[in-house]
Amino acid sequence: MKSEQDFVTFLEKLKSYDRKIIKGVGDDCSIIRLEKNKKYVFTTDTSLLGPHFTKDYTPEEIGYKSLATNISDIASMGCIPLYAMYAITIPKMSEKWLRSFYKGTNKLLRKYKISIIGGDTTRGPLSITIQLIGIQNNRILKRDGAKVGDDIYVSGTIGNARAALIMAKRSIGHKYFRKYLVNPIPRVDLGLEISRFASSCIDISDGLAKDLKNIAISSKKGFKVDIDQIPVSPKLSQYILPKHREECILGGGEDYELCFTANKKYYIKINNISSKLKLNLSKIGTITKKGYQYTQNGKVVKVQSKGYDHFTNN
Repeated sequence: MKSEQDFVTFLEKLKSYDRKIIKGVGDDCSIIRLEKNKKYVFTTDTSLLGPHFTKDYTPEEIGYKSLATNISDIASMGCIPLYAMYAITIPKMSEKWLRSFYKGTNKLLRKYKISIIGGDTTRGPLSITIQLIGIQNNRILKRDGAKVGDDIYVSGTIGNARAALIMAKRSIGHKYFRKYLVNPIPRVDLGLEISRFASSCIDISDGLAKDLKNIAISSKKGFKVDIDQIPVSPKLSQYILPKHREECILGGGEDYELCFTANKKYYIKINNISSKLKLNLSKIGTITKKGYQYTQNGKVVKVQSKGYDHFTNN
């Protein structure tokens, strides 16, 4: 095994022993039917000093982001977050640090009415692990439903978080983009809206190139993407050198926007949702039978960015 995906593929082959499991390993959340008309989703994420936050983050920012990234997984399944369990490892007991941490996390707990129902606290290098439980009474979105001919959409703008990481920390550009890196917005409302008709969905956490490929692999399909149609902030061209543009848009990750597919007949419905939520929803490509093709300026281009992997990225 050389990558996260190799390990996930290994786990997917393990036997499940309960018929209530609708989806186990291999998606943003697992899905379990505990009641006749209610399906619950479960997700767990760990945030560490280094790959997820740096020493310049305040405890409040760590508290916000570590929960926001978990909620984003729930959003990508078209579900509502309900319960949270926190496993926190801290170097020393500090009331000031913990109160600041929970000030950040509480912004999201209140907004989405999420209840903390348990967890664990230990001493050691800083690590935040959160398990979230969500619910959907109707249709849950997964990665494996994309159909040939479906349109591919992304929400918001892409590449902002990576732009913040690339630029010098005291630069004007970093100060502008940092809010996207530190305070991502989980697209819960969007997930609920598109859950009625979208064929597949994933949140963009490891880079658009990798996450869209995950949809394609799960759906056993391919895709064709027009890089020129991927929505970016006007500031990206102002502050980012052309040589870093692809890395920001396709490889960077941590945008936590949603990438989803839908039948072409839902074009007007998607535009109406965009207006309702006041959120940009951009068509960037099409699902195909096989292969992963990118075009730019009307020509097929080779993309170098593969997305983030904890075991292959240094």
